[in-house]
Amino acid sequence: MAREESPMLRAARLLLLGGALLALAAMPADATGPVRARLFRRNTNGGVTRSVGAAARGPQGGAAVKGHSLSTNGQSTATRTDTGKAIGPNGGTASRQSTTTLSNSGSASHHGTDSVTGPNGGTITRQGSTSVSNGTASHQGSISATGPNGGSVKSAGTAANGTATRTTQVTGPSGNSYSGSTTATRDAGAQHTATCKNASGAVIPCK
Repeated sequence: MAREESPMLRAARLLLLGGALLALAAMPADATGPVRARLFRRNTNGGVTRSVGAAARGPQGGAAVKGHSLSTNGQSTATRTDTGKAIGPNGGTASRQSTTTLSNSGSASHHGTDSVTGPNGGTITRQGSTSVSNGTASHQGSISATGPNGGSVKSAGTAANGTATRTTQVTGPSGNSYSGSTTATRDAGAQHTATCKNASGAVIPCK
């Protein structure tokens, strides 16, 4: 699992992105060039924090802000946080946030979330976490999507110690659904099961 963001990192990120948002609001509607901001200071953990942010507005009304913060604690541990958001001229949005930590013990972790909303109401959200410790790596992730007409997809998976699993659920706009599960191991190979149902809940052949 990824390390939880510290209050210090959260404050630096919010300060930086807040400044970028204020700069964006002050930009003329027809401006296209980016506005950038930088912050470098010593932190209360005995290390330093460096933050960078940027904001831009497009001529058709789209806009974007992004920033990242890199912090050390004076004991060879570093954490980087990235945040960004974009708004399209037609109302669609996209956002991303991730945190990566490298510790002095040699372990590492990463967690990220991406979200997209289309101008017609469709959404996609993806999350993932990866960790490496004592030469062993593990990963878990999920993705969910909803179409503007009501269909949806949900999928989640994990991988660690030579075993990977994934479950998937799909529901169409008409109410038909698919539910599947796949497990793969280093020694036994892959096994897959699936069930399909119609809108009334009756089992039907999966095609």
